[in-house]
Amino acid sequence: MKKSILIISAVFTTVSLMAFSYLNSATESSQELITENTTENIIEEPVTIDFVYDIDSRFMSTVTKEKLHNAKSILDFLPKSQTETVVSYDYVRVTILDDYHQTDMKATGKDDVLTAAQLKLLQTVDYSANILIRANFKQKNKVTGELEYNYFTPHITIVPEKEAEYVNGKDALIDYLKVNSQEQIAIVKDGKVKGGKLYFTVTKSGVISDVKLSATSGYPSIDKRMVELMTKAPGKWQAAENAKGEKVAQKLVFSFGTIGC
Repeated sequence: MKKSILIISAVFTTVSLMAFSYLNSATESSQELITENTTENIIEEPVTIDFVYDIDSRFMSTVTKEKLHNAKSILDFLPKSQTETVVSYDYVRVTILDDYHQTDMKATGKDDVLTAAQLKLLQTVDYSANILIRANFKQKNKVTGELEYNYFTPHITIVPEKEAEYVNGKDALIDYLKVNSQEQIAIVKDGKVKGGKLYFTVTKSGVISDVKLSATSGYPSIDKRMVELMTKAPGKWQAAENAKGEKVAQKLVFSFGTIGC
């Protein structure tokens, strides 16, 4: 009897070990299959870089030279949407800019009406110059109706009455720059590109001159390529004109990389 029990126990133990070994092997195989499938199914998404190309005046806000020189108040050339909420001014300062940087050429008044000093200063600015209007003022809160302090600082570029135009259109010029800079753009890493800028002048004869880099994109090879492309850009330009219809030179800015100051 004891011998039978021992035989049965041995058989049961052997069967149990075989079953455990099979289950363990099946589990490991399943895990390996899952791992393999998981590895195979991982697809890296391509990194897309938002690389900007734009050609325009230095600042989005512009005013013609004639309009600026004839102004008696900042209301004569600033958008109504910018000034309509003002109840009273604390001060208004006009500053001549060197690109984006403020210079010592400035004059301050107490309200929207331009002072003699401000008028004299504005008479000195020419085409493609840049100015800053800094105004501190009080406005009525739309909810409470109480007066509160605020300010605005529009950066403005002075443009000709008729601006220079690329004969084939701005989009065609930007397409030329995009297509011919793809090799250089391919090295850009996400988050590493800066706001590159280069100035160029469209002369009275309608040709490009004085192409100069003013801000790097963070990639010297890209900066160099953009200067080359703009210098050798095909096609013709229609020169800018003043109020009398006379041809005048105009400085424009090619921005590339990211949008920045």
